[in-house]
Amino acid sequence: MLVNDAALGLLADIAAVRDVGGDPCTREVLDLLLDLELVCPVTDEGGEAGRAEPDQFTAAGSSGRAAATSAETDLRPVACTLFLTTACNLRCLYCYASGGDRPRFLSERVALDAIDFIVGNAVDGGVSEVTVAFHGGGEPTLAGDTLVRCVEHARKRCCAEGLELKTGLATNGVMSDRMRDYLAATMDSVMVSVDGPADVQDRLRPQADGGPSSVAVERSLERLAAGDCSLGARVTCTSSSIEHASETVRHLVEVHGLKTIHLEPLFVCGRSTGNGLRPPTPARFVEVFRTCRDFAGRHGADVVYSGARQKSLGCSFCQASTPSFNITTDGDVTACYEVTGRDDPRADPFVFGSYDAERRSFAFDDARVAALRRLTVNDAPRCSRCFSKYHCAGDCASKRLYPGADDAVIARCQINRRLTRDQLEEALFRPAAASQLEAAMRG
Repeated sequence: MLVNDAALGLLADIAAVRDVGGDPCTREVLDLLLDLELVCPVTDEGGEAGRAEPDQFTAAGSSGRAAATSAETDLRPVACTLFLTTACNLRCLYCYASGGDRPRFLSERVALDAIDFIVGNAVDGGVSEVTVAFHGGGEPTLAGDTLVRCVEHARKRCCAEGLELKTGLATNGVMSDRMRDYLAATMDSVMVSVDGPADVQDRLRPQADGGPSSVAVERSLERLAAGDCSLGARVTCTSSSIEHASETVRHLVEVHGLKTIHLEPLFVCGRSTGNGLRPPTPARFVEVFRTCRDFAGRHGADVVYSGARQKSLGCSFCQASTPSFNITTDGDVTACYEVTGRDDPRADPFVFGSYDAERRSFAFDDARVAALRRLTVNDAPRCSRCFSKYHCAGDCASKRLYPGADDAVIARCQINRRLTRDQLEEALFRPAAASQLEAAMRG
């Protein structure tokens, strides 16, 4: 193993049977070493005792955990994501939220109070920046007036308090020219969902009336790329559309100059459960991803996949375990972008609070907050012996917890490992790294 100085010191203490302390970082390393059977605990008499008992070494996420502490339940977010509406002008065949089926709109009063809440937290906590983003189970630009007033309100509040404001939005790209111009000039970042050439886009992502969406999306990409915002694209790959992914990436890079493209396999849920769509096989997705990644790299762009993150180490895949502060159209607080209402089968545990109209603030369920903070890779038994567990960090928790999705989760794990291994090999065997390693071995 290659280890840092702190880990080397720990191993030396273990070898000398010295007291190794009990801070959280040390316990995490000890648990890893125990799971790998590289060390074993000893009794007071010096004999082998097998696996450590909970009172000797407590693994993060182990059963019998004590009641939630105030540190686990205290929640002071400085970022919010507003799900402005579940209405949608498209009827994408695989929409996770079945957008447009049950149109609802977030109360503007709730949205503005959410912004006031995070600004107040930033001021109280001495934080210099807040983030307001727009997402949800529908198309946020359909609530354009509310969107504009939210941004204006956030700007005024941040200006008054001396804070920096960051804004972002996820969109299907079908909107008016006026909204295109507004987003291009106002948003810090915009992510557009686009699935391929016109025939693929129009089949998978038709408008609500069945008409094509490709022309409108192209117009949005063109305008946004010429604006001041950072523009990215999200491409969802089915078993058939994966064959067009390389062409799609080439178009986005060469025509629109995009620097970041997210390539993701379909996860069957929501509307896709009734449309017979299937994800690509792990092997095919990896093969196409590699081709797209290499092409983009030659043009100064990145093609990324959410489960392969060799350069990062952590126990949490996303901010759901923070938990993040996302407001649904019903005024509920959800930790997950994909859980947009209480009718979602994953509402428990992801919906953890709600708007209090009388106090014009937000109330949180302490038990659910504490449970979300423990929703890490250490709570995923199938990850226990995986070499990439602290890179993908257990992958998407909402997918892990989706009823009946075991096969899909296993397929994602295969993709995660193969692409993480690619990144690891690239980091280790590029010329500079090889020279450093060789020099270290000689030394």
